[in-house]
Amino acid sequence: MSDLERCPCGSTPEEISVYDLNQGGKWMAAVPSCCGEWMIEFRADYLDASSDECIQRSVEAWNGAPRAKDNA
Repeated sequence: MSDLERCPCGSTPEEISVYDLNQGGKWMAAVPSCCGEWMIEFRADYLDASSDECIQRSVEAWNGAPRAKDNA
């Protein structure tokens, strides 16, 4: 999987799983492998959850989600 942004839990996930939100396939959730406490909803446009395009959309949604800035 491509480079992933850090999770709010503090870890960097190794992969993102895609889960159907039972909305007919229009929206799905990108869930990180590190903690399972966080998720980002993204528009899947009825793609199969295991398709390359849907997985790419999940990664883009995960990486594009706003995050708090570090105080370092």
